[in-house]
Amino acid sequence: MQIVSPADLSVLRVRTPDEDAPPQCEILRNGRASGCLVPGAVLEMAAQWQSFYLLFTTDDTPFEELLHIHLLDADLRLLDSATLGGIYATGSFSPLESAELDTFRFRFIGDTDWSVQVLPEPGFRIPLWSEPTGVSRPVGFTRHFIVRGQPQPEHT
Repeated sequence: MQIVSPADLSVLRVRTPDEDAPPQCEILRNGRASGCLVPGAVLEMAAQWQSFYLLFTTDDTPFEELLHIHLLDADLRLLDSATLGGIYATGSFSPLESAELDTFRFRFIGDTDWSVQVLPEPGFRIPLWSEPTGVSRPVGFTRHFIVRGQPQPEHT
């Protein structure tokens, strides 16, 4: 994975009429709006592998921080998303070294080293059983990336 410069890929928080709604942001490429909206308010990191972009956004909510993981194609179309975190779970995102080219490693919650492996083709998944504790995804039978981690129970 290659880290993408904030000058190349960034986000702009989108204000919604409902102030209680979860935050959303629009992906910007070279400062220009892409039209792609994703959950989150703050871009923690963006990385690229082949023609895919992996984005990590947080909600900027102390004491209930969520990390949103988004995979986009070369045209910045959303392919897959997952959310890491939970009620009263606090986290601070920090990237870690990774030897695998298709994998991004980081720390967030649960005193755990997490990893996201981007798949070259969509893979099968079983909803509710395919994810580690603390990870949620929209209902579906395919995934474009795999999230791995084993958080300590009191942290999720």
